[in-house]
Amino acid sequence: MKNVQISFDEDLLKLIDQFAASSQLTRSAAVREAVKTWIRQEEIKKFEDEWIRKLNENPEDLVDSEAWIKAEKWGDE
Repeated sequence: MKNVQISFDEDLLKLIDQFAASSQLTRSAAVREAVKTWIRQEEIKKFEDEWIRKLNENPEDLVDSEAWIKAEKWGDE
């Protein structure tokens, strides 16, 4: 792993430390998990926004609609 330096205000750092302690994680592990979650949420949002855009452009496109309907779950890949 690579070390990086990040600045947090005092209040946010306290929240990170509280979350880390209650989850039995190090501060670094808690921040890594938060960043991974944020990235995944952004990926999902981007996909959903693109999906909505395509549906608005061509609401009759049933091929993509069937793929959407068959999707069973998100994440946990």
